[in-house]
Amino acid sequence: GVPSAEALRREAAAHHERAGRSGGNGSLMRTAPVALAYLDDPEGLVEAATQISALTHFDPEAGQACVLQCLAIRHAVLTGVLDLRVGLEQLDDRAASMWAERIEDAEGRTPQTFRKNGWVVEALLGAWSAVAPTSVPDDEADDGSHLRRGLEAAVKGGNDTDTVAAIAGALLGAKYGAS
Repeated sequence: GVPSAEALRREAAAHHERAGRSGGNGSLMRTAPVALAYLDDPEGLVEAATQISALTHFDPEAGQACVLQCLAIRHAVLTGVLDLRVGLEQLDDRAASMWAERIEDAEGRTPQTFRKNGWVVEALLGAWSAVAPTSVPDDEADDGSHLRRGLEAAVKGGNDTDTVAAIAGALLGAKYGAS
């Protein structure tokens, strides 16, 4: 039969114990749509993103990255503003401080500098480094080039480029929508 969510979480924890790590980027790519299901329920979003991530990735940083990405997507859909920092208040103080430093650092880097982007942290930060510089200034018309440039930057980052581009695409799609 089909394993239960609890059985999957137990196996993910056992894998983490055996391997000593479980911070791959797969759950980050998989949880992006969670934001759309919880547009009116940010607390439910946090719980769902964390639980869905934990089905395969026991590492707390995987869950944190999923929460940050999903809350950023939610915020962009609702406001048109793309900001990875909006979810920091949902993390404990230590994690929020660590992620705030990482996000700030990523904004001064390019996706190519995130060489270990199979790791959830570098995957999210690599995607963020690709999309953060593409924000449209208020006084500038949006001709769609911002979306294209962000996706191209994510792809050119190399290594686990399909996942980083999927993450960047989810963030950019939330901001720009079907247009």
